[in-house]
Amino acid sequence: MRVIIPLGDLPLSTRIRTIQVFAILLVLFVTVPLVELTLLLWLAQYEGLVVTLGIVLFTGILGTLLARSQGFSTWQKIQTQMAKGQMPGSAMADAAMIFAAGALLMTPGLLTDGLGFLLLIPPCREWMKKRFLNWAKSKFHIQATTTVDGETHTYTSSPGKSEIVDSYVVPDSKQHKALED
Repeated sequence: MRVIIPLGDLPLSTRIRTIQVFAILLVLFVTVPLVELTLLLWLAQYEGLVVTLGIVLFTGILGTLLARSQGFSTWQKIQTQMAKGQMPGSAMADAAMIFAAGALLMTPGLLTDGLGFLLLIPPCREWMKKRFLNWAKSKFHIQATTTVDGETHTYTSSPGKSEIVDSYVVPDSKQHKALED
């Protein structure tokens, strides 16, 4: 069986990135299920089929209930922060990680269950979230543009760099005098 990825005349960096993504997908959809199946067969051989099925069902149900309760709590945090006019970035990252934990826990297998339960433990989730956000900041380019009184200002953040912009409003002296009169 040959897998052909049509890369055409793409630049070398794009071709390398495409191959990297393909390798990641191969690991996710082929290697992980094979490892999970091997672990389940090993457990069934030593503990029996009934115990193995019981563990798979128990972790699936428990994981779903835990993910649901933590997801509901996180959803309330998001709504509260938005009602206060705050950006719920951290709570949204928690929600994404809890969703991933739920998906992992509903997938039968010991490896995915272990990772799913780790994502449901708040200190572990904070540790993973911090690592992920540091990685994302180093990889993504962020640009914001604002227009004030006809003047356009663009702020950029390159990967690995951080720029803090602090500003305050200075009233226009002509408008300020007109308001005082």
